[in-house]
Amino acid sequence: MQNTKDMLQQWAASAKSRIPTGRGMFAQHISLWKELAANDFLQRKTPLSGNGLPQEFRCDIKDLDTHRVSVCNGFVAGQAGRNLLFPDKDAALGNAPCVCRLQDLSPAERERLQAFFQAEEAEPESGKIRLTADFAKPGRGADTLQFVRLNRELAPETLVVYLPAGCHLDKPLQIVNLCLGNEPLFLQPHYLMLLEKGASLSLVHCTDSHPQADILANALTEIHLQAEARLEYIQMQNVGDRCKIFHHIQANLQAGAHLNLHRMTLNGGITQNNTEINLLEPKAHAEVFGLYLQDREQKTDNQVKINHVAPQTYSRELFKGVMDDSAQAYFKGHVFVSPQAQQTEAYQSCRNLLVSPKAQAYAKPYLEIYADDVQCNHGVTVGQLDEDALFYMRCRGISAESARRLLMRAYADEILKEIGVEELRLWLTSLVKKRFSGQLQACQDCILSCTGGEC
Repeated sequence: MQNTKDMLQQWAASAKSRIPTGRGMFAQHISLWKELAANDFLQRKTPLSGNGLPQEFRCDIKDLDTHRVSVCNGFVAGQAGRNLLFPDKDAALGNAPCVCRLQDLSPAERERLQAFFQAEEAEPESGKIRLTADFAKPGRGADTLQFVRLNRELAPETLVVYLPAGCHLDKPLQIVNLCLGNEPLFLQPHYLMLLEKGASLSLVHCTDSHPQADILANALTEIHLQAEARLEYIQMQNVGDRCKIFHHIQANLQAGAHLNLHRMTLNGGITQNNTEINLLEPKAHAEVFGLYLQDREQKTDNQVKINHVAPQTYSRELFKGVMDDSAQAYFKGHVFVSPQAQQTEAYQSCRNLLVSPKAQAYAKPYLEIYADDVQCNHGVTVGQLDEDALFYMRCRGISAESARRLLMRAYADEILKEIGVEELRLWLTSLVKKRFSGQLQACQDCILSCTGGEC
């Protein structure tokens, strides 16, 4: 183990030239930093090696048949130097799909892969646009940039998902990311995903923890989709209340590429989901769905930025949350349409359901448009259960509590029905039902409570 303070000092010493003036790691505007006391963060430990998943760990989703890869505390499980999809083959970026550690690739292959993920966010051309709201000011996105850079440079291992041109996996790929520790830890899982021209993949990414684990995770997923590639990425989080998960997803889409991203926050003390998608070429298509279920003192924050750089691009955002007790939810959505992005379509919606008088929800949608021929809209709602619908159901003999649960389930179904993996959609529907019914209990044979007794 290494102290987080020592790790940060080493990184800062080697990265001074890359840190923007006035935007240090611990500035008050940094959202990750605001949620933590200095001593809490700096005294955490960072694992120096991985021991693999514990034997008692199981996270099976009923009837879901997948290729499975496991990551524990940021370290990839499996034999070094091998393609984890086909353990009898060496790791290589060739004519076959490959899931492996970045370190297992040859230097030339690493250089080829990393070239797709080198570019930083492209700032708007200052001579063509007017800097208006806080989203458009120079340095926007700096609140997460430092932690993205920190992950890129100091993540202990990087999991690579590679599909060659025209490749289609026979079944979904499942990444199980487990956070474990008997002391406060700072983890940095890192993933690189490259789908070449015409490739397609369904990816299920699960983040779980021991119920009592005290984890701060700064995760980063970088995605590059070449022309006509398709990725359905279902990212689920169901961790203990002492966990603080910050997951950054950055994606670049070329001509005709499709990304369907689902961000499902089922439990966790503090969760921040940052999403940035760049639609770089015509007919790139991105849809982002979010569902967050919060209670007790939990907090969740979804920040989405979609850059329409090329003409004839499409994006859609739909986020829905249910907050109970004293839970808090935040949403900040930003759609940027460049002057060249004519015939763009962009739709943004965030809806929040408060089922307790102490629950809170804040939403800030924003459209920044510099093209004329576009169709863009946004909307936000924050409300409570429909009293007329509750009364209608009560009049037909349904108890108040049952009517309340039915309305909440129907509210969440709009997000769940968008999931293309049928077995996962059915399992999540069952899990959400149990969550609203207060029935989730720890499995007797599992160290986690992620499957509601259906392991």
